Amino acid sequence: MIGGEDLMRLVRVGVVLVSLALLAGASGCSHDQRDWSSAQAANTIEAYEGFISAHPKSAHAAEAQAQIAQLSEARDWQRASTIDTADAYRQFLAQYPQGKSAQEARIRIENFGMSGAPAAGTSPAASSAAPPAAGATAPATAAPPPPKPAPTAAQTAGSGQYSVQLGAFSTQAKAQSQWRRLNTRFGARLRGTEPDIEPAKSANGRRIYRLRAKPLTEARARVLCSALRKHGQPCVVAGPSQE
Repeated sequence: MIGGEDLMRLVRVGVVLVSLALLAGASGCSHDQRDWSSAQAANTIEAYEGFISAHPKSAHAAEAQAQIAQLSEARDWQRASTIDTADAYRQFLAQYPQGKSAQEARIRIENFGMSGAPAAGTSPAASSAAPPAAGATAPATAAPPPPKPAPTAAQTAGSGQYSVQLGAFSTQAKAQSQWRRLNTRFGARLRGTEPDIEPAKSANGRRIYRLRAKPLTEARARVLCSALRKHGQPCVVAGPSQE
């Protein structure tokens, strides 16, 4: 039988053990919150990875993973934008097909496809001036061509029209729906433009429909696209050669 003194001793031991357990739990929570605050302040991939490594069962672990994914996409988008080639954007899309910048990557890839630049290493002047055949008599120096007349004011106003590409869609109906949605959001900025839905083929041979706002001067096209991007709408300025 346990005496009164022994019982009191057991009670005191139990109280001490419970107190230690509570202190340990409080200390763990304190470390978790402190490290999470530090990771948020640093806001880097490395900081969040370090937090997950130290606190894999933390309530903040899922949020840390989400931040890592967001920062990784932003880093890789910056890299693709700096390289600024169709292949760089394709690599980005392969890794982030549903990412925040995926739609803009698709638009930029399509914009490269619309470019009509000559192949590298060829010059239009060089290709048009072929050397004379062997044994042929060199012609006399040709008279210079007559000077071209200066463009009229109407020609100047009508040339150099730009557009802003707003997306590439799998159907014409989707392109039209996007135009209506954008007019609801950005009606004031799109005032005076009209939709141009152009059927084309993507790099992998699929039929797509490019949606562009036109006609625009270069200055207005760049201002419009910059304003749309600030509101999260991807776009690319398309020049006259891409009409």
